[in-house]
Amino acid sequence: MMQAGLSYELKIIRKTDLGYMLGEENDDVLLHFKEAHGEHNIGDTLHVFIYFDKKGRLCATENEPFVSLNKPGFAKVCDVISSIGVFVNINTGKDILISKDYLPYAYNMWPNVDDTLLIELKVKKDTIVGKPLNRFEIDDIHTDVSYEINTYQEAYVYRIGEAGINCVTKDMVNVFVHKSMIRDTYHVGQMVVVKIVYKNASGYNGSFIEHKEKMIDSDREIILNYLTVNGGKMHIDAKSSSEEIEAKLHLSRKAFKRALGGLYKDHIVDFKDGYTIKIK
Repeated sequence: MMQAGLSYELKIIRKTDLGYMLGEENDDVLLHFKEAHGEHNIGDTLHVFIYFDKKGRLCATENEPFVSLNKPGFAKVCDVISSIGVFVNINTGKDILISKDYLPYAYNMWPNVDDTLLIELKVKKDTIVGKPLNRFEIDDIHTDVSYEINTYQEAYVYRIGEAGINCVTKDMVNVFVHKSMIRDTYHVGQMVVVKIVYKNASGYNGSFIEHKEKMIDSDREIILNYLTVNGGKMHIDAKSSSEEIEAKLHLSRKAFKRALGGLYKDHIVDFKDGYTIKIK
């Protein structure tokens, strides 16, 4: 009996108008043509992943899933529905629901579309659902990866608590960032760059501060260079649109306002009639 959420080596036993029937006569599953990698012949053995279609029927795909019942993995958020949760793409014909029960109570801390979650799969009746891994489950992965202190790693936020933020690197290593090492607001699933500052028994401690400050310095330099090239004056300020800022400076509006605010506070720029003016 085939189990949804797992991969199998199955033989093609016949071909139909919809696709290929795999397995045995009394235990078969449909591989739809759109889920097949090219043409196949009866008798061919294929490596396929078994999942439920939208009607709750077992079906197969030749696509390799990012995650399975016996293998956690990263999945991108493809839809957010406040009443039920978020859907993630695991590279099959059906997106997977992450229930709001596994997400923060505060909606502004929920993942956005294109954010990334480290999840495992669960089978409930005739559907597959996802569950984000917690710190203990991440620790159980026992990766051999180690990081040098003072290096920077890309990671994804998976828990926001009173003491700080937990994030998981692309190598599935836990990094905890204490609230004293945080200067901004974050949400679950957000990609971050964290500085590794200490190794502990269950992973690492990190910091968001230095990388953020380096980014601000870089953004300030972009603004100052633009002002210098344009005679110390530009027709862009904090009220300008995101499109205008992106077109002229290649900065997000949030990054621009943060860097511009710092320049104003340091008495390097001033504002007049919709213009930003370099004063020293």
